[in-house]
Amino acid sequence: MKNTTHNVFLFALVLTFLTLLVVLFPTLNYLSASLRLSQFNQERELRLYANEIEKSIYAISPLQTTFLFPRSILYKSALLDASNRIVFSLIEESIPSFDSPFYKSEHALFYKHALRENPLHVSFLIVQKELSYSQVILDILVIVGVVLFGMFVISFLLMKMLLKPHIESSTRMNHFFTDVMHELKTPLGIMQLNLEGLNAKYKDKRLNRSLAALSTLATLYDDLEYLIKNKTIIYTQERLDFSLFLEDRIHYFESLASSKELTLLHFIQPELFITINRIELQRIVDNNLTNAIKYSHPKKKIELFLHEEQSVIVFRIKDEGVGIKEIAKIFERHYRGDIFKGGFGIGLSIVKSICDKYSVKIEVKSEENVGSEFVYRFKKEEEEKISS
Repeated sequence: MKNTTHNVFLFALVLTFLTLLVVLFPTLNYLSASLRLSQFNQERELRLYANEIEKSIYAISPLQTTFLFPRSILYKSALLDASNRIVFSLIEESIPSFDSPFYKSEHALFYKHALRENPLHVSFLIVQKELSYSQVILDILVIVGVVLFGMFVISFLLMKMLLKPHIESSTRMNHFFTDVMHELKTPLGIMQLNLEGLNAKYKDKRLNRSLAALSTLATLYDDLEYLIKNKTIIYTQERLDFSLFLEDRIHYFESLASSKELTLLHFIQPELFITINRIELQRIVDNNLTNAIKYSHPKKKIELFLHEEQSVIVFRIKDEGVGIKEIAKIFERHYRGDIFKGGFGIGLSIVKSICDKYSVKIEVKSEENVGSEFVYRFKKEEEEKISS
């Protein structure tokens, strides 16, 4: 459920980004037009303010001895004579020389207004205003923000609505598989215990074959259980004695091997430790053993090796079986080398995913009708970590 919500969120985010790309060009055009309009409005404001100052200058009476020059928070002004020399100025920065009515510097807009004959005997009025496009930019950001937020919300809710039946169906299916796997575990265990007891007492080949088939079914059950739980639980790692673990798994598969009169030969160096989850290591070992037994010719041998080699622990399993036609495909989900041997083709794909998780290197050698060899190189448990 969390993964689905996360995917929907990412889809909505991508769709919002694509929407931004689509609206980017018209937004830039709108921004350019808005900036031009803003400058035009500011030019108009400068003209209006200049007219107000002009009126106040013309209103000076001949008998008036003092004149209070108009001041403003937004506008600065100055008076020039006919030679463009400053007579009076409230403008803090230097006034540029220009002949056209308007001049735009980096931060300000200037307006030059010619005056008729007046009591102050000045020829030009300069009005300056700091350029400001903050309102335009704010308006653009608000518009784009509303559009993108709206697109994100709409796409998110739409995808949630479209995926709701799928999510409900997937949830029901997961609950179903979880319940089924739970219900299968107990009868499988009871059957195995009873068959092992009967086989130990009567030594019947039919019981031996039934026990072998049950071992195969148990391996398949463990694969399916791992697939179901893999994305819902965290498999904690532990320090394992690989040597003892492998001996135990070989003993478990002896009945399956004896059903085909196969000999399991093992050469295991003692006390080899690795850090891994026990269930995931079992998936690697069990799938390789199951496949080796399944695809071996009757009355042949299967060799298993576990030894240290150049600071890595090497696990090798070699059979005398049918071989592999397409080595590159064996780790793909649902690939089966021989459809008549049964199975779902998920075992080795699980093995590959676990090996990728723990950086285990895999090497496969095979020759048709001669046999196959799988080599796994595990990182050895460091001495410092062992001592701690």
